[in-house]
Amino acid sequence: MKIIASNWINIFGIFIVTLFYAVTSNQLNNDLDYSIFQSIIAGLILVCLYGIIFWSLFVASLIILDLLLIVKKQNNIRQKLLIEWIVISGPFTYWGIKYGEWIFLVAIVAFAITQFCREKLLIKALGA
Repeated sequence: MKIIASNWINIFGIFIVTLFYAVTSNQLNNDLDYSIFQSIIAGLILVCLYGIIFWSLFVASLIILDLLLIVKKQNNIRQKLLIEWIVISGPFTYWGIKYGEWIFLVAIVAFAITQFCREKLLIKALGA
């Protein structure tokens, strides 16, 4: 259960980074004349509501891959987290490039960073 619970770091990290990206993008867009409050609300709507498909697929993929890769054998955590990152990031990389949605690529980079943070958390929690 500690392994599945450690996914909070990925979810929180990606949420914060994509929200920051969305707010910054709204502020820098010359076609939109948003105040900072409007940018934050628009960013929250983008990340939470429009991104519900992303979040659903992302969390389901994390849980499934954790169950398949890490729960059974808890050795080589770094390699397993790297495999998890590659498998989960693949479709989102494709969508980001095909549709020009750079927020997906920002989320993928944030996911890579949070996977390294999660590695340290898992090693500490599992005593590996």
